[in-house]
Amino acid sequence: MIGNELIRAMTGAFYLLLGDDRARGCFDLTPAGAMRSFTGLLLSLPVLFFSSTAAWRLAMGNENFPVDIPFGPFITAEMLGTIVYWAAFLYAMSRISRALGLSGAYLPYLVTFNWGMLFTNLVFALPLVPFSLGLYGEGAALFFMLPALVILFLYHWRIARDVLGAEQGRAIAIVLFAALLSFSIDQIFGFLLIPAGEFAG
Repeated sequence: MIGNELIRAMTGAFYLLLGDDRARGCFDLTPAGAMRSFTGLLLSLPVLFFSSTAAWRLAMGNENFPVDIPFGPFITAEMLGTIVYWAAFLYAMSRISRALGLSGAYLPYLVTFNWGMLFTNLVFALPLVPFSLGLYGEGAALFFMLPALVILFLYHWRIARDVLGAEQGRAIAIVLFAALLSFSIDQIFGFLLIPAGEFAG
Protein backbone atom coordinates (compact mmCIF):
# COMPACT_ATOMS: atom_id res chain seq x y z
CA MET A 1 0.00 0.00 0.00
CA ILE A 2 2.82 2.41 0.81
CA GLY A 3 4.15 1.96 -2.73
CA ASN A 4 0.89 3.18 -4.26
CA GLU A 5 0.69 6.00 -1.74
CA LEU A 6 4.27 6.99 -2.55
CA ILE A 7 3.50 7.21 -6.26
CA ARG A 8 0.35 9.24 -5.60
CA ALA A 9 2.19 11.54 -3.23
CA MET A 10 5.01 12.22 -5.71
CA THR A 11 2.40 12.89 -8.39
CA GLY A 12 0.57 15.19 -5.99
CA ALA A 13 3.77 17.06 -5.15
CA PHE A 14 4.37 17.62 -8.86
CA TYR A 15 0.81 18.89 -9.31
CA LEU A 16 1.20 21.16 -6.28
CA LEU A 17 4.36 22.63 -7.74
CA LEU A 18 2.40 23.49 -10.88
CA GLY A 19 -0.58 24.82 -8.95
CA ASP A 20 -2.77 22.06 -10.39
CA ASP A 21 -5.97 21.31 -8.43
CA ARG A 22 -5.53 17.59 -9.14
CA ALA A 23 -3.01 17.59 -6.27
CA ARG A 24 -5.90 17.56 -3.79
CA GLY A 25 -6.82 13.98 -4.60
CA CYS A 26 -3.29 12.61 -4.41
CA PHE A 27 -2.58 12.87 -0.67
CA ASP A 28 -4.08 10.90 2.20
CA LEU A 29 -4.96 13.70 4.63
CA THR A 30 -6.29 11.46 7.40
CA PRO A 31 -4.38 11.16 10.71
CA ALA A 32 -3.17 7.71 9.58
CA GLY A 33 -2.04 9.21 6.28
CA ALA A 34 -0.20 11.92 8.19
CA MET A 35 1.70 9.28 10.15
CA ARG A 36 2.61 7.42 6.95
CA SER A 37 3.82 10.65 5.37
CA PHE A 38 6.84 10.51 7.70
CA THR A 39 7.99 7.72 5.40
CA GLY A 40 9.10 10.66 3.29
CA LEU A 41 11.80 11.39 5.85
CA LEU A 42 13.04 7.79 5.90
CA LEU A 43 13.13 7.61 2.10
CA SER A 44 14.87 10.98 1.92
CA LEU A 45 17.84 9.82 3.97
CA PRO A 46 19.48 7.59 1.31
CA VAL A 47 18.77 10.29 -1.29
CA LEU A 48 20.39 12.84 1.01
CA PHE A 49 23.36 10.55 1.56
CA PHE A 50 23.89 10.38 -2.21
CA SER A 51 23.48 14.15 -2.64
CA SER A 52 25.78 14.92 0.30
CA THR A 53 28.44 12.56 -1.05
CA ALA A 54 28.25 14.24 -4.44
CA ALA A 55 28.35 17.70 -2.82
CA TRP A 56 31.46 16.69 -0.87
CA ARG A 57 33.08 15.50 -4.10
CA LEU A 58 32.11 18.79 -5.76
CA ALA A 59 33.79 20.78 -3.00
CA MET A 60 36.90 18.62 -2.86
CA GLY A 61 37.20 18.61 -6.64
CA ASN A 62 37.17 22.40 -6.77
CA GLU A 63 40.73 23.68 -6.65
CA ASN A 64 39.44 27.03 -5.37
CA PHE A 65 37.87 25.43 -2.29
CA PRO A 66 40.14 26.54 0.58
CA VAL A 67 40.07 23.58 3.01
CA ASP A 68 40.01 19.79 3.07
CA ILE A 69 36.84 18.57 4.83
CA PRO A 70 36.74 15.01 6.24
CA PHE A 71 34.08 12.92 4.53
CA GLY A 72 32.60 11.18 7.60
CA PRO A 73 31.91 14.27 9.74
CA PHE A 74 30.55 16.13 6.71
CA ILE A 75 28.01 13.40 5.90
CA THR A 76 27.06 13.02 9.58
CA ALA A 77 26.44 16.76 9.89
CA GLU A 78 24.28 16.75 6.76
CA MET A 79 22.17 13.79 7.85
CA LEU A 80 21.67 14.87 11.46
CA GLY A 81 21.06 18.46 10.42
CA THR A 82 18.27 17.37 8.08
CA ILE A 83 16.53 15.32 10.77
CA VAL A 84 16.76 18.13 13.34
CA TYR A 85 15.59 20.71 10.79
CA TRP A 86 12.62 18.51 9.84
CA ALA A 87 11.47 18.14 13.45
CA ALA A 88 12.14 21.77 14.40
CA PHE A 89 10.37 23.19 11.36
CA LEU A 90 7.25 21.07 11.76
CA TYR A 91 7.07 21.95 15.46
CA ALA A 92 7.52 25.64 14.69
CA MET A 93 4.86 25.50 11.98
CA SER A 94 2.39 23.89 14.39
CA ARG A 95 2.78 26.98 16.59
CA ILE A 96 2.82 29.42 13.67
CA SER A 97 -0.30 27.95 12.08
CA ARG A 98 -2.11 28.24 15.42
CA ALA A 99 -0.98 31.86 15.83
CA LEU A 100 -2.24 32.66 12.32
CA GLY A 101 -5.59 31.00 12.95
CA LEU A 102 -4.79 28.27 10.40
CA SER A 103 -4.41 25.29 12.72
CA GLY A 104 -7.20 23.45 10.89
CA ALA A 105 -4.97 23.26 7.82
CA TYR A 106 -1.86 22.11 9.67
CA LEU A 107 -2.41 18.38 9.10
CA PRO A 108 -2.66 18.76 5.28
CA TYR A 109 0.36 21.06 5.44
CA LEU A 110 2.33 18.44 7.38
CA VAL A 111 1.43 15.71 4.87
CA THR A 112 2.36 17.78 1.83
CA PHE A 113 5.53 19.04 3.52
CA ASN A 114 6.71 15.53 4.40
CA TRP A 115 6.10 14.04 0.97
CA GLY A 116 7.20 17.24 -0.73
CA MET A 117 10.57 17.16 0.95
CA LEU A 118 11.19 13.74 -0.55
CA PHE A 119 10.08 15.10 -3.92
CA THR A 120 12.40 18.12 -3.72
CA ASN A 121 15.30 15.98 -2.47
CA LEU A 122 14.88 13.73 -5.50
CA VAL A 123 14.80 16.77 -7.80
CA PHE A 124 17.93 18.12 -6.12
CA ALA A 125 19.70 14.78 -6.56
CA LEU A 126 18.91 14.41 -10.28
CA PRO A 127 21.62 16.79 -11.62
CA LEU A 128 24.16 15.03 -9.41
CA VAL A 129 23.59 11.64 -11.04
CA PRO A 130 25.39 12.49 -14.33
CA PHE A 131 28.13 14.18 -12.31
CA SER A 132 28.59 11.04 -10.18
CA LEU A 133 28.75 8.98 -13.38
CA GLY A 134 31.46 11.26 -14.76
CA LEU A 135 29.27 12.57 -17.59
CA TYR A 136 30.01 16.20 -16.77
CA GLY A 137 32.15 18.17 -14.36
CA GLU A 138 31.72 20.38 -11.31
CA GLY A 139 30.70 23.50 -13.21
CA ALA A 140 27.86 21.82 -15.07
CA ALA A 141 26.66 20.10 -11.90
CA LEU A 142 26.48 23.41 -10.03
CA PHE A 143 24.67 25.04 -12.95
CA PHE A 144 22.03 22.32 -13.20
CA MET A 145 21.45 22.42 -9.44
CA LEU A 146 20.16 25.99 -9.62
CA PRO A 147 16.70 25.02 -10.98
CA ALA A 148 16.41 22.51 -8.14
CA LEU A 149 16.85 25.33 -5.62
CA VAL A 150 14.12 27.31 -7.38
CA ILE A 151 11.81 24.27 -7.21
CA LEU A 152 12.51 23.89 -3.48
CA PHE A 153 11.55 27.50 -2.71
CA LEU A 154 8.55 27.38 -5.03
CA TYR A 155 7.24 24.19 -3.43
CA HIS A 156 7.55 25.68 0.05
CA TRP A 157 5.65 28.74 -1.13
CA ARG A 158 2.93 26.64 -2.80
CA ILE A 159 2.15 24.59 0.28
CA ALA A 160 2.22 27.64 2.55
CA ARG A 161 -0.11 29.52 0.20
CA ASP A 162 -2.37 26.82 -1.24
CA VAL A 163 -2.41 24.17 1.51
CA LEU A 164 -1.95 26.10 4.75
CA GLY A 165 -3.89 29.06 3.37
CA ALA A 166 -1.44 31.77 4.44
CA GLU A 167 -1.68 35.18 2.83
CA GLN A 168 0.91 36.09 0.22
CA GLY A 169 3.25 38.00 2.52
CA ARG A 170 3.01 35.42 5.28
CA ALA A 171 3.64 32.58 2.83
CA ILE A 172 6.82 34.29 1.67
CA ALA A 173 7.83 34.81 5.31
CA ILE A 174 7.35 31.07 5.97
CA VAL A 175 9.60 30.23 3.00
CA LEU A 176 12.29 32.60 4.26
CA PHE A 177 11.94 31.18 7.79
CA ALA A 178 12.41 27.63 6.45
CA ALA A 179 15.54 28.68 4.55
CA LEU A 180 16.99 30.54 7.56
CA LEU A 181 16.27 27.66 9.92
CA SER A 182 17.85 25.12 7.57
CA PHE A 183 20.94 27.30 7.09
CA SER A 184 21.30 27.94 10.84
CA ILE A 185 21.04 24.26 11.75
CA ASP A 186 23.54 23.34 9.02
CA GLN A 187 25.96 25.89 10.42
CA ILE A 188 25.55 24.63 13.99
CA PHE A 189 26.10 20.97 13.07
CA GLY A 190 28.98 21.92 10.79
CA PHE A 191 30.65 23.79 13.65
CA LEU A 192 30.06 20.96 16.13
CA LEU A 193 30.91 17.95 13.97
CA ILE A 194 33.29 19.06 11.23
CA PRO A 195 36.83 19.72 12.43
CA ALA A 196 38.66 22.65 10.95
CA GLY A 197 40.14 21.26 7.76
CA GLU A 198 43.64 21.81 6.58
CA PHE A 199 44.04 24.51 3.98
CA ALA A 200 44.26 22.98 0.54
CA GLY A 201 47.23 23.62 -1.64
